[in-house]
Amino acid sequence: MARVYKALVGWRAEDTMNCTKRVLRHCHDRPGSPAICTVDSGCASFDDIKVLANGAQSLASSEGLTTGDVVLVLSPPDPLLYATILGFLGRGIVVLFVEPWLPVQEIEHVLQRVQPKAFVGSRLAQLWALRIKAARKIPRWIHIGSLKHHAGQGDFDCVDLDPTSPATITFSSGTTGAPKGIVRSHSCMSAIHDGLSDPQRFGHFEKPDLCLFPNMALLHLGTGRGSLLVPKKWSTRALRHLSQRADTLKTASLTAGPAFLKQLLQFTDVHGGFGDLKSITIGGAQTDCWIFEQGFDQWADARWIHLYGGSEVEPVACVDARESVSKSRQRELFQALFIGGPVPIVEARPEADGLRVSGANVAKQLGATDENTPMDLTKKHWHNMGDRILADDEGWWYTGRVAQPQDEFNLEQRIYSLLGTSACFVSRVSNDRLVLFGEDINRRVSAVDHFASVFPEVEGLEDVSIVRDRRHRARIDRKGTLAQTSFGRN
Repeated sequence: MARVYKALVGWRAEDTMNCTKRVLRHCHDRPGSPAICTVDSGCASFDDIKVLANGAQSLASSEGLTTGDVVLVLSPPDPLLYATILGFLGRGIVVLFVEPWLPVQEIEHVLQRVQPKAFVGSRLAQLWALRIKAARKIPRWIHIGSLKHHAGQGDFDCVDLDPTSPATITFSSGTTGAPKGIVRSHSCMSAIHDGLSDPQRFGHFEKPDLCLFPNMALLHLGTGRGSLLVPKKWSTRALRHLSQRADTLKTASLTAGPAFLKQLLQFTDVHGGFGDLKSITIGGAQTDCWIFEQGFDQWADARWIHLYGGSEVEPVACVDARESVSKSRQRELFQALFIGGPVPIVEARPEADGLRVSGANVAKQLGATDENTPMDLTKKHWHNMGDRILADDEGWWYTGRVAQPQDEFNLEQRIYSLLGTSACFVSRVSNDRLVLFGEDINRRVSAVDHFASVFPEVEGLEDVSIVRDRRHRARIDRKGTLAQTSFGRN
């Protein structure tokens, strides 16, 4: 598995591509424009990134890394990281990402399966990797800062590749918590770029995007806009520095999730800032309506987009967030569950066992083959999102994960509306009792009239501190939350 590059039968030389060519055009056309900006390291221009990417390629040559080799890369999101990724992808080297908070045994399994030829990381990442036996066995350990010594050497090498050649492999915990390897080819990366840079849906901007998600910053190297990356910590001090940087850059767009939007609203309510925002894209399917509504008031002239996607495919659907909230409120929903409909590059089939999607932007899971990937009679590959989608005359409605019983999802939505919070959930415990778990839930329930008569199916209440997902901070980690209770410890 150390070399995953292969040519398909029937592949022709004229079909070659490399997803880094988009970035190279911007390096040539706008070399001085900001490409990657952070609060700590300032701004690196497109020319800076290209010089560093040249260094990454020179470093790869000195270490004997070539097309098809897999390299584990782990470092904070800064110019060095993105230059390393760009340089490796240009050479056809496959970049492996692993979420560092995955259980050690899962990381061991990943590395044994993929067998990376090298590990490129920061000092902190290397300390993290020392505890993992499979990581210690990786033949080459390279400090990411060493590419600076190679910066500017030679011209950027953009090799021609079969479009299906892997560009990145990402191992994440996914929605269910079960680690999975997601393989994005060079053609898939390009399709994601096309889907998320449609000016009719997302607007056209020249200034850097205020960007929460590191993968979106990689995308914006291809749009030529660049990104101002949101720091990991969202303290008042960090947001104040971020606001100053955003004001300097005249940042006009934001791509984030509901948790960051909520934090940003709390900050701007007291301190102001971020006044140049003209387009705000919020990902996810379960944003509380009130969070959107406060945002509409704060940035009344901005375009608001409600975006739905998943680990394997982005985007799947999008809709004007104001329309989503309006339709959801009409149905007395606490959350904005209306997600519009599929974007043009996606074919979709809402089915009983989950929404199935097909398209150029759909990534494959590691190990998937033509034999074990679901296909239809037209030989299209279909990915099951694992989400229930109701399609009616108005469009698509998110109605929960397939793994969760429909009646429990509907019950939670009704409880959210009555209590005025989504910081709770129901779960069946011993003796099949249905218990409502949440922060200060006993007090919240006692403050409303007739809860027991409205929800007779709820047989118990349990106060618990809600644990949030590490990647999607608005999403409740139900397993992690239950682990704090007597039910989870039994």
